[in-house]
Amino acid sequence: MATDMAVSGTTNPDFLQSYTVESNDRNTLSMTDFFQLLATQLQNQDTTNPMETSEMMAQLTQMGMMQAMSSMTTAIETSTATSAQTYAAGLIGQEITVAVTEEKNGVDVPVGVKYAKVEYISFVNGNPVLKVEGDKKEYPLSHVLGVGKIPNPYEDKTEEEEGSDPEIDPDTGENGEETTV
Repeated sequence: MATDMAVSGTTNPDFLQSYTVESNDRNTLSMTDFFQLLATQLQNQDTTNPMETSEMMAQLTQMGMMQAMSSMTTAIETSTATSAQTYAAGLIGQEITVAVTEEKNGVDVPVGVKYAKVEYISFVNGNPVLKVEGDKKEYPLSHVLGVGKIPNPYEDKTEEEEGSDPEIDPDTGENGEETTV
């Protein structure tokens, strides 16, 4: 059974959103539900061809494994959220490089960077967002490109390279290019 489904909105047919089925009482099976099903199966089994003990144990083992995997997934999600919150809190007062984005066809596309100090971090909606000095916008943690001023990965490198002069060695007064005699 697929858990993700692409949905096209009526306002923009090119924009796809993702829908994930959340677990609820109707689409999950607890250990109690499993034992009720097993008891019903045992009550209604054919007396001339009873259920094998090994088959029953295999079903019980599978249910136990599914519960353990579910618990492990929840623990990992909690640990990941805690790590993200701890990292975000450590950014307060730090100068960071954050991606500036524009929305194109319903998707945020990076167009540049902003260098600023982090004023605060908000955990209100579950995912950390940060506010930088001199900007009214809040940025999600995923838009942080680095701590400190890092080079803009979104600027066109060809313009920069064409206008630059070769580096001059201060000791020899020559540019870094080799000359042949």
